[in-house]
This record gives sequence, C-alpha cells and structure tokens, in this order.
Amino acid sequence: MTDIVITNWFHKPLNMKSKRLQEAAISQFCELPSRKAVKKAIKNGRIFINGERGETQNWVKIGDRLSLEESVIVNSENNSNNFYKISVIWEDEYGACVIKNAGLETNGTGKVTLEKACYNTLKYSNLPDSVATPRTVHRLDKATHGLVLIAKTLSMASELGKSFEKREVIKSYTALIEGSPRLSFCEINIPINGKYASSKIEIIGSTKWPVFGTATLVNIHPKTGRKHQIRKHLAMIGHPIIGDNLYCGALKYTGQGLFLACTRLQFTHPITRESMDLETDLPRKFKHIIHKLNLS
Repeated sequence: MTDIVITNWFHKPLNMKSKRLQEAAISQFCELPSRKAVKKAIKNGRIFINGERGETQNWVKIGDRLSLEESVIVNSENNSNNFYKISVIWEDEYGACVIKNAGLETNGTGKVTLEKACYNTLKYSNLPDSVATPRTVHRLDKATHGLVLIAKTLSMASELGKSFEKREVIKSYTALIEGSPRLSFCEINIPINGKYASSKIEIIGSTKWPVFGTATLVNIHPKTGRKHQIRKHLAMIGHPIIGDNLYCGALKYTGQGLFLACTRLQFTHPITRESMDLETDLPRKFKHIIHKLNLS
C-alpha cells in the first residue's frame, strides 16, 4: 500500500478546495497519470480515502490521505524485470538522475515505465513536500537511450520544470547519422509544428557503414525541446539517424534500434544551487563505431 497526503491537484482546475476522487487522484501516484487509469483503480477497489475504500462519487479535499493498493503483476519476472534495473548517476533528497534504456517508456500508463522503475530503485525522500512516487521532469523518446532527471519533491519538480522552460538545462546528445555531411559544425534553425526549434550539430568523424556506404558520429546540442526535434532536424538536412525508421528514407538499417543517446546534462540544482554536470557512456551498440574512429 502506498500512502500520500494531498497537497495540490495535478488536473485542472487547480484552485478547487475539493474534487471527486476520479479527478483528485490523477497523477497523485505515478501509476495513475490519467482519469482512465484512476477509474480502473477505483473499479478494482485499489484506492482508499483516509483508510476507507473509495468510490467514484466520493469527494476528496486538500489534506486528505490517499492510499493505493499494489496491483498484482503476473509472470513479470522474465518480461519486465530487466527494464526495472536502472542505473542511478546521481541522487539526493530532492531528486536524481538515472539512465533510461532504449525501449523503455519514460512515463505513462504502461506496466513498465521509467517512473515505475524509479519507484522501485530510488530512496524515499523524508522532506515535507516529498512525493509518494518519483516524477520524471522531462522525457526521452521510447527509442532513445540516456539521462533523465527525476524529482522526489514538489519543489524540485516545479523548479526543474522552470529551468527546462527557460532553457537553462544544457543537453548533449550523440547520434550516428547516414552519410557524410560536408561540414564540421552547423546550427539548424527550422521550425517544428510552427514553433521555433534550434539544434547545434558537431561532426566527430565518419567511417564506412553497411547499407548507406558511410555513417557519421555527431554531437547534438538542442536549444529547444520539441517532440522528435533532433530526429526531424537531422532528417531535414538529409542525414537521418541510423535506425530511425520513422524519418529515414527508402534505405533502412535494422536490428540495433535508434542510434541516439542523451549523454550529458548540465544545470544548476534549483534547491542547493550546486552546479551539476552529469555524464554517461554511450550504450553498447556504439562501441563498434567508437573503435573504428579510434575514440576509445
């Protein structure tokens, strides 16, 4: 059983003193990010209000205690336990930075997500505004490997969210792209879905590669964070990421997934004001290209 005391709402309107349970419980637990998920939990008798089993029509107010009974996952050992084994790069009472493996959703209603893995892995915060379940502050595409920041308190979630909105978090990615661009550096400023989007691309090196003849390792520093921004920008200049079957051309390289990883995050800790510089190695599938370019 997981218990939380309601301190605020995560579903509009946010200024209500009380709400019906099916709205009040939305996002109070990482397992319940939507009304649909909450309704299912209520139907299965898993949500309690101040110790009493909750019904859809029950009203909940700020200060009430919500409890969520654990769900039963059948035969998950072979299918999902590997996803729950996440690496923690940094952790304190306010938050953490973990590595999301490619193929794992950052959050959502799926049985296996990064947020749920963090619940099983990270230490619980004893601070007054701690959240019952750790929350991802930003997201990576399911196919992308790399660093993700986690909030363990409401203040950390709010302040880190503001840092991302103000573009104060410096993100660095590495990708393997099709072909050999005739440049060493470029800045792509092409709107995505009508919104400003900017990515800086730095060439590391090129080598022979199956299917496309050559492939090039690049570093990417996105100024903005539009959906699929890096993947779209590289495809727009004629050099899609290898393994990107969504934005590639007629030729496809399959078998190892998307060659894209978030390898570094730089930011100021919003609570302690410490300068944070967090890095991780590239995933195993990059080792061949690293060796060929003599970068190891």
